Amino acid sequence: MTRHLALARACRALALTELATAAWLLARHEWLLGILVVWAAPSLLAADGLCRRAHHRTRAEAQRAAQLRAGEQIRPLTPCCPFWKHSDGQVHGSGCTRPPLPRRDTYRLDDTGRAAFDEIVRHYHDRSSI
Repeated sequence: MTRHLALARACRALALTELATAAWLLARHEWLLGILVVWAAPSLLAADGLCRRAHHRTRAEAQRAAQLRAGEQIRPLTPCCPFWKHSDGQVHGSGCTRPPLPRRDTYRLDDTGRAAFDEIVRHYHDRSSI
């Protein structure tokens, strides 16, 4: 069990305890205290959801790492990391599960074109033309 799952279970238990306490307070006509206790429960349930999500992500990353060590070809996790929406398919950092894109040599030149390209590159750092 990860610490995220332990936190999620604690948040859910606290939320259920608060709701039971609120029901008891409302049954005893302690309206103000009952409403205040009920008001805190949604934040605990939201924390429970976030912690469970982090737990599932941690388990998926561990399973993916084990499969990579075994030499399997697997797809990256979705989302691959916190920056996945605005990345345009690039690797974001050390925690990203997306593999780097292979370098593509998109130009195909014949011998004449290759000679012209080499001539341009040869003078690329020559500052005499400036």
